[in-house]
Amino acid sequence: MIEILEKLLKILNDALKIAFVGIGEETLADDGVGPYVISELLHFSNEKFLFINAGIDLMSRIDEIVNFQASHLVLLDTCTLNRPPGTVAIIERENIKDTVAISTHTIPIQVIVDLLIEKIPHLKVFMIGIVPKSLVGFTELNLYKEDEYSLEERSENEDLPFFEFNLTPTIHKVADQIIDIIKEIIQKI
Repeated sequence: MIEILEKLLKILNDALKIAFVGIGEETLADDGVGPYVISELLHFSNEKFLFINAGIDLMSRIDEIVNFQASHLVLLDTCTLNRPPGTVAIIERENIKDTVAISTHTIPIQVIVDLLIEKIPHLKVFMIGIVPKSLVGFTELNLYKEDEYSLEERSENEDLPFFEFNLTPTIHKVADQIIDIIKEIIQKI
């Protein structure tokens, strides 16, 4: 993970404003890894960093990224690489369409990225892709941090996941490492 941190710091060294966007379906095991990472970092949003849980509909959050005037967009999602589960890859914009399945997304990510580039021409886009272990849906749905948030708070904050995540242990460990890496980036940039 040290090399992932170093690579991210190099890519983000000239960043003025960074939007981190988690993409995925929280009820499909490891597909929820992007939203999970973002949900743990929401409280770090400020004038330089924006954290968005886009779930399966990145298109619905495009105006927030444009209004934020991000210089860099970091997508977090599962990816299809011929690597073991838990592998983390930094995927350049031009390779995103080849590594992200569109089955749980309303509009292909590449289409939305192209639209964002039209609106923010200087935007640099890449993805932190995580190879999932399981994309199986789970049968028991529990509310996300049930004791911490009321239903009203959940409905008012679209970044809060509705259901508890069901990441496999392998992906949960990797996700927590990515959270630590992003916290370190926040301190260094």
